[in-house]
Amino acid sequence: MAMTLNNTASMVALGTLNKNVQKVGTALAKIASGDRIPSAKYDSAGLAMSEIMREQLRSLHQDQQNVQNGSAMFKVAAGGIDDIISNIRRLKELAINSANDSNSDIDRATIQKEVDASLATIEDVAVGTEYNGRKLLDGTFGRRKAEAALDVRLIEPIQTHDPHTEPTGTPAMITSSMTISSDGVYQLDDSLGTAEINITASNVKIIGASSAKDVSINMENPGSLWIQDLKASVDATRNAIKFNGLGSFLHFSGSNSINQTGSGDAAAICIQHSTTIFGEENTGTAGSLTIDQTSGSHGAGIGSDSGDQTNAGNITIMSGTIRVDHRGGYGCAVGAGISGNCGGLTMFDGKVELYNGRWAPALGSDAGSRCGRIIINGGDLHAESVYGSNSTNYVVGVYSSGDFVEDVQFNGGDIYIQNHSSGKAVSRNYTGVPAEGFSSDDKIYEIHLPYIPSPEDDSGSAVKTIFDGTLAIHHGTKSNQMDLFYINSMRPKSLGLERLDVTTRDKSTAAIDKIDKALEYALDAATDVGSYMARLEKIESTLEIKSENTALSDSVLRDADMAKEMTEYTKFNVLTQSAQAMLAQAGQNQSQVLSLLQ
Repeated sequence: MAMTLNNTASMVALGTLNKNVQKVGTALAKIASGDRIPSAKYDSAGLAMSEIMREQLRSLHQDQQNVQNGSAMFKVAAGGIDDIISNIRRLKELAINSANDSNSDIDRATIQKEVDASLATIEDVAVGTEYNGRKLLDGTFGRRKAEAALDVRLIEPIQTHDPHTEPTGTPAMITSSMTISSDGVYQLDDSLGTAEINITASNVKIIGASSAKDVSINMENPGSLWIQDLKASVDATRNAIKFNGLGSFLHFSGSNSINQTGSGDAAAICIQHSTTIFGEENTGTAGSLTIDQTSGSHGAGIGSDSGDQTNAGNITIMSGTIRVDHRGGYGCAVGAGISGNCGGLTMFDGKVELYNGRWAPALGSDAGSRCGRIIINGGDLHAESVYGSNSTNYVVGVYSSGDFVEDVQFNGGDIYIQNHSSGKAVSRNYTGVPAEGFSSDDKIYEIHLPYIPSPEDDSGSAVKTIFDGTLAIHHGTKSNQMDLFYINSMRPKSLGLERLDVTTRDKSTAAIDKIDKALEYALDAATDVGSYMARLEKIESTLEIKSENTALSDSVLRDADMAKEMTEYTKFNVLTQSAQAMLAQAGQNQSQVLSLLQ
C-alpha cells in the first residue's frame, strides 16, 4: 500500500477555515455598520434600490422645507393684505363721514388728507411687502385677467353669461326656407332640401334631421341659438351658421357636424359680432361640434369669411368638444379667413382640436389678416399644422411678419401645439411664457398648467416649460411636481382707489361704491392666500407620510437585523475556532508521520 504525503484533512480544515473567516468578516461588517448591505459586493441590486430611496428621502425632506418656506412667505403676504384691508375699512369710514352734510368744506378737506395718507399707506404696504427680497403684493405674481381689445377696430367685451334658458316644448317642423320670428324649438324635417333659415327671434333651438341637410342658419339679431344633433352640408360659398347680432350665444348638445364642400370664401360658422360658445351636456356627456373643411374653403372654420375686413367679433369658448379640420383651403381653423379680420379668441374650458394646412395658422390670422388677442385660460387646446409640402410659419398666431395678432396669452389649461412642416409652433407675439422659456424656432410647444411638463417629449424635441407671473412651490421628487400660485396686485390703482375724492357729498357717495369694490377685491385676495396656506399644510402632511413610508422601505432594504447578524457572527466565529483546531490537529498528525520516518 502506497503512502501519500498529501494532508487531506489539513486541506479540508484550511478551506473550511477560510470560508468561516469570510462569513465572520461579513457578519462583523454588517454589525459594525448597522447596514445589511455595507457595500455593493454584498447585494448590488438591493444597494441600488436603497440608494434611490435615500435620494428620494432627501428630496422629500427638501420638499418639506420648500413647503414650510412657502407657508412662511404666504403668511407675510397675508399680513400685508390684512393691513391693506384695515386701511380700506378706514377709508370707508372716512367716505361715509364726508358724505354727511354736517361737514363743512374745510372738514372734508381735512378728511381728504387722511384719505390720501391711507392710500399712501396702502401703496407702501403693497410695494414693501417682501419675502427674501421678492415683492409679493405689487402684481409681480398676479393672475392675468381675460380681456380683448384691438386698437384698429371696436371689439365688444367678453360675455360669459347667457341671459336666456334653453327653449322647450314640442318642436315645429322646418320643411323649407323660412324666417323664424318667435322663440321656441324647431326641427329640420327629413324631407328638407336646400334651405335658408333666417332667425329674427332672440332664443331659438334647432334640432337636426336624421341625415345631413344643405341648410344655412342666420342669426340676424343678438340672441341665443341652441343646436342639437345638427348635421349640415353646405357649399363653401355659404355659411352654415352666421351671427350678425351684437353679442350672441351658440349652445350645442349631442353630436353636431358641419361639412363644407368645394372651394369658396365662406366661414363654416361666421362670427361678425362677439359670440360665446357653450357645449352643453346631453345624457351626461359634453356636446360635440365637428367642422370639416378639407375640400377648399378659404374662410375660417369658426371666425371670419375670406376677405371680410369690416367685421370683427370676439369668440369666447366656455365648454364643449370642438374639432375643426381645415386642410383644404387658406384661412384659419379658428380666427380669420384669408385677407379677413376677426376679433380675439378667449378659451375658458372645453376641448378644442384644430388641424390646419396650406400657409395659415390653425388659430390666429392668415395672410393679409388682423386678429385680436388670443387668451387660453383653461381647457384642452390641441393645434397642429399637418400640411407637409408647404411651410406654415406658425400654428398659433400670425401667418407672416405682415400680419397682425395683438398677442397670445397662455394662462392655464393643457396646451399642445405642433408644426409638422418647416414652420414654428407659436408666433412672435405672445405672453405667458418669457423669452428665455420659449423660442419662436420651436416646432413643438407643450405646457400643462398648473403643472409644468418634463423638458423633452418622446421624440427628443424641446418642450418649453417656464411660465411667468406665478409663484412656484416645488413639492415632489420629479421636475413637474409643483403648484403655481398667484397674488394679484394690491396697489391703490389695482384696487380702483387711485383717485379717491371725498371733497364733496356726491364724490364721497361715489367713493363709497369704489371702496366697497376694493374691499371685495382685497377680501378675495385674502381668501386666495388663505387657501394657499391650507393647501400647503395638506401638502406638508402628505410629504411627512411619504417620508415615513420611504424611510421604512429603505430600512427594510438596508438596515441590518442585529439579532440575526449577531447569531451569524457567533455561529461562524465558533466554526472558525473549530476549523482552526482541526487544522492544528491535522498538522500534529503530519508531524507524527514524519517522526516515524526518522
